[in-house]
Amino acid sequence: MSETATFDSLSLTNQVVLLGVADLAADDETPIQTHTVRQHCRQHLENVDTEVVGTITEADVIRSLYRLEDAGLVEEREPSSSSPTGKGRPAYSLAVSVDAVYDGVADVLLEESAD
Repeated sequence: MSETATFDSLSLTNQVVLLGVADLAADDETPIQTHTVRQHCRQHLENVDTEVVGTITEADVIRSLYRLEDAGLVEEREPSSSSPTGKGRPAYSLAVSVDAVYDGVADVLLEESAD
């Protein structure tokens, strides 16, 4: 399956989560745990002019990360820190380039609102 076909088959929620992982990867903050991805996605959605996605829960993020891992877009990694807070929780990193994600996700997710 081509990368374009892969992105086209993703729900907007999955695309938001993937975009969150890509943004964090661009800032060299991966591997990252689900709660941090959720926080980033919520902040990002505040700046996007769409109500299609709604509120992202941690359960949504976990499901999306599993689907994105199955699609080969993210991969589970060992957390970068040895903090006891995150011990035992999976962490994820991007398995494709950041540019591929920015090119593949829906344009509406990349557009900043004019507020």
